[in-house]
Amino acid sequence: MWTRWVTIHQSYGLPRVAQDCRQFLELKGIHVKVVAKRTKRNGHVYSLRVPSSQLDQAKKWLHLFKQTM
Repeated sequence: MWTRWVTIHQSYGLPRVAQDCRQFLELKGIHVKVVAKRTKRNGHVYSLRVPSSQLDQAKKWLHLFKQTM
């Protein structure tokens, strides 16, 4: 069965914020993958992707994580 991945966060520059978000979501039991792309203007773009079945939970936890930062 195929898993549809949905992007819930993008960060530019260093991967520190994306990795912190990934670790927090994984501790909450959500499957996360970080996809890195190189762009001409901004250097690197890091996208956090979660399965579409866990999208609502991931958005809730990500919002809570951003408030505590």
